[in-house]
Amino acid sequence: MKQTPSRSFRLSMFAALYVVQGVGLAYFSNFQKPYLDSLGISPDAIGALTFVLQIPFILKIFIGMLSDKVNLLRMGHRKPYMLLGLILAAIAFGGATFALPDANFPLFAVLITLGSFSVTLFDSTTDGLAIDSTPRDEQGLVQGVMVGGRAAAFIALSLIFGTVVQRTGYHVVFPIIGLSMLVPLIWVVRVREPARNATTHFQWSAFGVLKQPRFLLFALYAVIYSIGSFGTDGLITYFMRQNFNATESVIGQYGALRGIGAVVGALAGGALIDRIGRKHSAYAGVVLISVMAALIGAATGARGVLWMGLVWGIVWAFQETLFFALTMDIADARIAASVFAIMMGISNLGSAVADGLATALSDDLGFTAVFWLLALINLITLPVLWWLFKKAPEIADRAKRP
Repeated sequence: MKQTPSRSFRLSMFAALYVVQGVGLAYFSNFQKPYLDSLGISPDAIGALTFVLQIPFILKIFIGMLSDKVNLLRMGHRKPYMLLGLILAAIAFGGATFALPDANFPLFAVLITLGSFSVTLFDSTTDGLAIDSTPRDEQGLVQGVMVGGRAAAFIALSLIFGTVVQRTGYHVVFPIIGLSMLVPLIWVVRVREPARNATTHFQWSAFGVLKQPRFLLFALYAVIYSIGSFGTDGLITYFMRQNFNATESVIGQYGALRGIGAVVGALAGGALIDRIGRKHSAYAGVVLISVMAALIGAATGARGVLWMGLVWGIVWAFQETLFFALTMDIADARIAASVFAIMMGISNLGSAVADGLATALSDDLGFTAVFWLLALINLITLPVLWWLFKKAPEIADRAKRP
């Protein structure tokens, strides 16, 4: 294979790597707590394991630094970590098949934590490889494929896991996850990383970019956009339940429609971002998020929110894809994986704060007021983006040229 991977190879590889992330996410988000509860595991033990599983996400920053700096076994800065992560994840999830939580909870917890860490390992280095190997005019498309692949897998595997669990039990879920982790090896074993030079070789001094106005502005954008976007996203089903007494069936239908919208928004939005440029896409994304948050807050019934789920999914995924594409632009090539991980951490901070505060405020202010407040907070990103593009005009327009 050529030194620079072909476009189709890169797109299919990144899609496969994010699809298996969606497989794992479907289990962790929807099934782990019910599985442990069904075996009589105490809420305290479930809560402790849930907390421990967050630790690998904190370690992403250090994984990024390690990948940027260390050429592991002289196989590269990304490939060996990706291989190790995929193989360890397959072993961990496969092993969880035989480690029954009610018989040996500590062993199950160790295996599941190893699985989470392994996914984080290849996730962090995949992001670094994406920055290293993707031409700028394809960054939106690549991020769209990644976000869309993860969303599609999350929907499909949530449905598959639900059917399988109902018919045969939870024990079948783990070998499915483990085997899925081996699929991306078809691509990863063949990848050749781009050669490094003076502009891409790791340097500690490169972390000086974190003090630059453009990075600080982008970090501010990451926090505020996360409050508006994830604050709204995390409140919708709670809103449906509390205000309209929505049934599990209706909430499930909302989740499916939102998921379908997310796939469409990521794939179509990624191509659109490359076509019309970052600046216009960013402004449009902010306005659309705020409009949708206000409309959801004004809904008078669960059915109205249900059908807005499709549009919300499209808008939400478009905004996410844009954020990832901008992160690729802002990252210094010498510490690409490190910067990407740092920005994900900053964004997650905004998401966590928004989710907790929005839920708490809904009881004091009412859901409609909270949705409208989130819409207004999200609009604050407009002047932040204007200032960012003024300070970093080179990232304002990445549209494709004919």
